[in-house]
Amino acid sequence: MTVWKRITRWLGALPAKRVTWGLVLLFSAWALLDVFVFKLSSGLAKPSYDAMVRARVFAARPDPRIVIIDIDEATLSRMAREFGRWPWPRDTLATVLDHVERQQPAAIVWDILFSDADRLSPGGDAAFNEAARRSLHSHFSVVRLAGALDAASQITQAALPGLWLSAQPASTAPAPAAPASPPASASAPVAPPATVALIPPTLPAIAAARLGFNNGYVDPDGVLRRYRYVEPLADGSAIQSIALSVVNTINKEAYYAQPTKAKGTFEEKNGKDGLIAWRRHANAYPHVPLADVFAQAEGGKPLASLPALAGKVVIIGSTAPSLHDIHPTPLSPTMAGVDSLATALDNGLNLRHLRELPPGAQAGFAVALCAGLALWVQFKSVASLAPALLALPAALLGASYLSLNGSPVFLDLHVAAGVALAFLAVLRVWNSLRRKYWCSPPPSPVDVAEPLAVWPWERQGAWLEAPLDRLIDAVERHSPLCRIVVSDARVTWPSTLRWPELALLRRGGPA
Repeated sequence: MTVWKRITRWLGALPAKRVTWGLVLLFSAWALLDVFVFKLSSGLAKPSYDAMVRARVFAARPDPRIVIIDIDEATLSRMAREFGRWPWPRDTLATVLDHVERQQPAAIVWDILFSDADRLSPGGDAAFNEAARRSLHSHFSVVRLAGALDAASQITQAALPGLWLSAQPASTAPAPAAPASPPASASAPVAPPATVALIPPTLPAIAAARLGFNNGYVDPDGVLRRYRYVEPLADGSAIQSIALSVVNTINKEAYYAQPTKAKGTFEEKNGKDGLIAWRRHANAYPHVPLADVFAQAEGGKPLASLPALAGKVVIIGSTAPSLHDIHPTPLSPTMAGVDSLATALDNGLNLRHLRELPPGAQAGFAVALCAGLALWVQFKSVASLAPALLALPAALLGASYLSLNGSPVFLDLHVAAGVALAFLAVLRVWNSLRRKYWCSPPPSPVDVAEPLAVWPWERQGAWLEAPLDRLIDAVERHSPLCRIVVSDARVTWPSTLRWPELALLRRGGPA
């Protein structure tokens, strides 16, 4: 007998209970080590997640207050005739700002950086600085640099006060759990204020205005799936995103309900940004060409295509591919950054945040699933789980898909689905070795000391897999020296016995 045959016979001879629970321990250890240590298959299953997002049946409707004034390719072409290539002199944007401000919008969000002085048109800078100073509704963007550079920066809250997260009012803050500690002595050292590394605005009126960082933090594969509303700093303070800055002026309740470290969410505890709850399509929000708005601001005829902006959240940004504000997202490989910002702003205003299952919950579910399958096998049979080999992983992935259709938590069950599929596959392979061992004669029957005998066992139906497994359990428990001989009762598609003339004999094979 070859070594391989000896190994397979040894595996087939192992007791079913020991093998089943041994596999539970093995796959549970795999799930725990994968989730917490190696992280090979844990984490967001990105391709399947993206496919689920695109195939959703239900997605939240876009907030009707949000309008995008778009610097599209047509706008660049039309305005190039007078102002040349982008960037134009900033008095053009000052004209647009004054025109929009006169309509009393809820907010004006600038998805444009003003980090460099316009040396070719200093008058344009002066005009826009005055327009920004007069504006009551503008929110401006800054670019956050890597947090490791914060210690080398000299920018503090005093320089950009509008960037820092506002403190929660005392009337809405929770009561302290313990009496406050006595005040520090005058000689106690005072920690210096935190510095933050970023690209600041160059115009003084913008530096004093409402600010927010406007970074797109993509996943390692380059796809934008998450958004960061708050970023804590070394001294315990935090800076806000531009979306959160807008929420602060429109919906205070939503502003203070945003996820923060103090609330102990899984995403914040583990330094992860929350998943974006996408709308149905990539271009979900209305776009208005900036060239049309500028023409109307310059005294042109009112256009029916231009909506009234009173009470609107107006985002001024670009979808022109030549300006390179493009990110791949689950909805589109070429989604404009201004549309992603509009989605994050919509989610912040309406508290549409998509949470993830913590890794511990994913691993725990996988372990519980393996234990449940082992209990099923103990009281039923391995053969009874044959339909579950494909149905169970499909059902788990189906539950993940359904959770994306309106649920606030994405049930990422791909780890449990993978563990269940591998567990069932290994269990079935072992069960085939077990049947081969118990349904074959011993390798050297002449060496058996006991006399041989044949015991016929009658059964009404064929010895299919499930009853055969139960018979093997009984023989293993009560007559371990016996072997089973049955007719070929394999089932072919669709549920037809391969040899019905032999399998359905009144008298089952001798045992």
